[in-house]
Amino acid sequence: MAAGYFCVLFDQGFMPVVTPLLPFGVNNSVWLTSVFLLCSVAPMPAAGRMGDAYGQRRMFLVGLAITAAALLLGAASWSFGALVFARALQGIGVALFLPQAFGLIPRVLPPERHGRAFAVWGIVGSIASLLGPVLGGAIAQAQGWRAGFLLQAALCLIALAATAAWVPRLPVSGARVPLVPVLLSLAGLGALVYGIQFGNWVGVLVGAISLAALLIAARTGEDQGFLPLHLFRERTFALGTVGVTTMGFAAASMFIPLMYWLQTAAGASPSTAGLIAAPMSVLALVATPVAGHLTDTADPRMLCITGFCVQAAGLALAAGLILLGAAPGWFAIATALLGLGSACVWAPNAAITMRRIPPSDAGAASGLYNTVRQVGSVVGVALVGAVLAAGKIEDTAAFALALPLGAFVVGGVSAALLGPIPAGGASTASGHASR
Repeated sequence: MAAGYFCVLFDQGFMPVVTPLLPFGVNNSVWLTSVFLLCSVAPMPAAGRMGDAYGQRRMFLVGLAITAAALLLGAASWSFGALVFARALQGIGVALFLPQAFGLIPRVLPPERHGRAFAVWGIVGSIASLLGPVLGGAIAQAQGWRAGFLLQAALCLIALAATAAWVPRLPVSGARVPLVPVLLSLAGLGALVYGIQFGNWVGVLVGAISLAALLIAARTGEDQGFLPLHLFRERTFALGTVGVTTMGFAAASMFIPLMYWLQTAAGASPSTAGLIAAPMSVLALVATPVAGHLTDTADPRMLCITGFCVQAAGLALAAGLILLGAAPGWFAIATALLGLGSACVWAPNAAITMRRIPPSDAGAASGLYNTVRQVGSVVGVALVGAVLAAGKIEDTAAFALALPLGAFVVGGVSAALLGPIPAGGASTASGHASR
């Protein structure tokens, strides 16, 4: 299940390093990340329902196959438009397979092992985050950016083979997947992100109206359950989704200004920039198993609060180093703090959010959880990209980092509002789901 997540996190680490190498301007290059995130957001709520209706294993395989094909197309792209199309197709593939893995984990494992299971998930993500900028940067520097896409395609094919061999088939619910809400979601988010990134206020208005129509349809039930808003009545789910939204906002956007500054203002090579990001993944790799164990044996809320505070300190340090014009090596301290903090948030927040969801809503909840995370990522990349492109990189990079820093603060507040949570306190519904 974590193999697909490996591919997602590898790409997330790879793209900020390779983006400055592309023969396009800042706005266009950042759009390659935005369009990927956008196309992974809109179908995700439907993808969760499709897993319930047609089988999570089947949808996982289909999504991985689409992702691999998109990466091959990206490697062979002949124009900026072709590369944008490949990134969009890659996003659709991720939208199909990611919710399936997240929804299966609580179904096949007992509640008292959820924290450790999501910790394993996080460890795999940490390894991918480590290899993405380091290996991806080295390959892109030596062989060009196309070789990086080929490497990712090979990783997806390996994950596809592992899935076919080991992922179990589980009962399906026969849920329906409505088309109109999917189209409203895609149109609304697409127009909104495009408008934010390129300063087109007509796009922002169209996007806001489309998303408002989608929310109204969800409130009245006319969306046929596409957005299961009733899940937000559960306090832990509602606040947990706020936390993961802020994590998505920051994780997808914070390395864009940092990598641009390192490779332009500071003159670092792509491989050097990738190595500076390595401490983040190393610390996350070491700390995630500990965080997973503490999630099952202590109050996971305190882990989340600590994690958000440490990450905020890391970004504040990075912004200060940029303003001081520090040597590239100093940024390794900031990325180490980011890794330590992230380990304290991802697994605990996932366990908190999903623990009281009944089995009938597992697919929808996992789809919604991943959707709000990706919505945060889309908006984060669009806003940070817009700030970064507003002037010279030397002048805008530190201000661009202030946005993900603010997101971490909001995440810490949402975790604090959860109130004390008993260790291993899974609900009866969660227990039934796992059995």
